[in-house]
Amino acid sequence: MEQEIISKKKKWYKKKTFYIILVAVLLVGGFVYSKISSSNKTPQYETVKVVKGTLVQTVDATGSVESANDLSLRFEASGRLARLYKKVNDSVKKGEVLAELDLSEHNASVAQASASLSRAEADLDKQLAGNTPDYLANLQASLTKAEADLIQAQGLTPGVETSKLVEKAYEDMLVSLQVVQNTLASSLTTTDNILGIDNVLANDSFEKILSNLDDTALASAESNYRLAKISKTNFDVLVNSLNKSSDHLKIDNAVIKSKDALQDMKSLLFAIANMLDKTAPIGTLTQTSLDTLKTGIQTARTSVVNKYSEILTYNQAIDTARNSYNAYLAAVDKAQASLNDAQNPPREVDVAAYRAAVNSAEAGLSQAVANRNKARIVAPVVGMIGKIVPQVGEYVSAQGEVINLVSQHFEVKVDIPETDIIKIKNGDVAEIKLDAYGDDLKFSGLVTQIEKGQTVIQDVVYYRVTISLEDNQNKQILSGMTANVVFSTEKKDGILFLPQRAVRTNEDGSKYVRILENKVLKELNIKTGLRGDGGLVEITEGLSEDQEVVVSAVTA
Repeated sequence: MEQEIISKKKKWYKKKTFYIILVAVLLVGGFVYSKISSSNKTPQYETVKVVKGTLVQTVDATGSVESANDLSLRFEASGRLARLYKKVNDSVKKGEVLAELDLSEHNASVAQASASLSRAEADLDKQLAGNTPDYLANLQASLTKAEADLIQAQGLTPGVETSKLVEKAYEDMLVSLQVVQNTLASSLTTTDNILGIDNVLANDSFEKILSNLDDTALASAESNYRLAKISKTNFDVLVNSLNKSSDHLKIDNAVIKSKDALQDMKSLLFAIANMLDKTAPIGTLTQTSLDTLKTGIQTARTSVVNKYSEILTYNQAIDTARNSYNAYLAAVDKAQASLNDAQNPPREVDVAAYRAAVNSAEAGLSQAVANRNKARIVAPVVGMIGKIVPQVGEYVSAQGEVINLVSQHFEVKVDIPETDIIKIKNGDVAEIKLDAYGDDLKFSGLVTQIEKGQTVIQDVVYYRVTISLEDNQNKQILSGMTANVVFSTEKKDGILFLPQRAVRTNEDGSKYVRILENKVLKELNIKTGLRGDGGLVEITEGLSEDQEVVVSAVTA
């Protein structure tokens, strides 16, 4: 029995707990061992060697192919397209007429200018030959008529101010001034019936209600009333002393006074209107009564404004009368001078005038021909028709493109950012690849122009660079093809360089690298030069060929 119990017990090394403890001990021990061993290892670094060789700096950009002489030809005038003398892809010689608008009106103008020139030349020939009796008789008739017109316009005594024209204009002005008197009197009475200044009983029923929303409006109206009354009184005194025989200067003075009086009356009526707007209907002053007062003021304002305009009109009529009389005098003098000149032998000054008329007519003809030429498009250079926009019969504006003229020489235009533009100069060689032919075919180009004006694209400043395509390699190149351009801006042979990422910068801007000496990091000051492609930079001082430089520490 005892032997059976002992046989059922497991031996200690066959229990599960034993193995779990053993695994845990091994894991902990391994971790501790690895920590101790790693702390004793030397740090690892990524290094690069300083290389001696050729460093190239390039700038790349993408643009499009354009014709070197890609000209957009337009008419200088607008009109209906009447004729096209070329088709697309036709060759063009310099000076050939390519298209014309409808020239019917221009041809008529040329014909008219030509006729004017013929008449001027005939007049010159006539002047050189002397005047005929019929011509002299016509001049005498013109003088007689001019003198009769002057006599008809004259008054009792010759002179501008005593002429019938001016006297009549002043009589009309005097009547107008008397009408202004009535207008001013009527307007002043209308305002006094509201204010009750002179006619104190006129506004008893609503005097205390006036300007009940703003007392200052009433005070302003009363002040303007007194000023307008004074102006009217001064004006009345002056006008009442005038009659048809009054000196014109006195009437002119009355005109000035009338303008002042009307202006003061306009100010008064405006102040009354403003006061009524600041009056609320209360008690005996109903809304209907208030509206009636406002209507009366508005009517008076309209009358005053109209009279002011009439005064200006009559004043202008006086000036017109003076000018008319002077025109009659000038007509007599001109007719007399023409007759005198015609009766005398032709003078060189007269002949010169006719020659000037001929020259003027010739200039008119030249201008007409020039205007007709604006309705024609003439090829300015040798080339080929690349595109024709409108069709015959369409209306073409002076701003619209009609014909696109291209040449067989092409250019590529690209935009270069300001950070790279200083690397490029005229004459630089460029390598060009066209998307149409892939990367295997390369074309050569030459920088011919760098525009000084900038172009801002998405807040970045760019400059337009033009590259002349020097060799098309017998390939078909078309305007608009996409071009990828690489500029070889600088190249240095036999120099030291290393990756830019190995170079570090101090706070003062100086450069340095890190090297290993006896497995210890050491900083070494350097100087850099050209920044090339591929993230490489020239080392001008501080390092030697094949010297190893630390780039970064390697993480275990």
